[in-house]
Amino acid sequence: MLWPVAVAVFLFTVSYPANDFAPPPSPPDTGVGLLLVYAGIAAVTVGVVFALVLPWALRREGSGGLALALAILGTLLAPGFWTGFPPGLAAGGCVARLGRFYATKGRRLSQATFVIGVLGVLFNVVSYADVFL
Repeated sequence: MLWPVAVAVFLFTVSYPANDFAPPPSPPDTGVGLLLVYAGIAAVTVGVVFALVLPWALRREGSGGLALALAILGTLLAPGFWTGFPPGLAAGGCVARLGRFYATKGRRLSQATFVIGVLGVLFNVVSYADVFL
């Protein structure tokens, strides 16, 4: 579950500067160098969240605070989705507590974190759509 979400988040994050770079009717606002910088930021963010933080958090029982912090940061920073950080943070917070959604201990925190993470992902998508529509 981690890697498909990580790849989707990376592709979503990189698609914004790629769309800005690619359209033929007008000259691109983003050069190849800036496109690579955005891709690097997205890769580092997704790599840190999904390869380091989430595996560590999933092994620990009391990682609800970390997951909630990721989800809240990803949601609050959604208007700046193009920076490369918010989509990975919101999706990471959402996935971090998904396995404990129906657990007896920490169930409410898991549900709240999941909802905030989903809202964060949706806010990122809406911010993205607002730029192109």
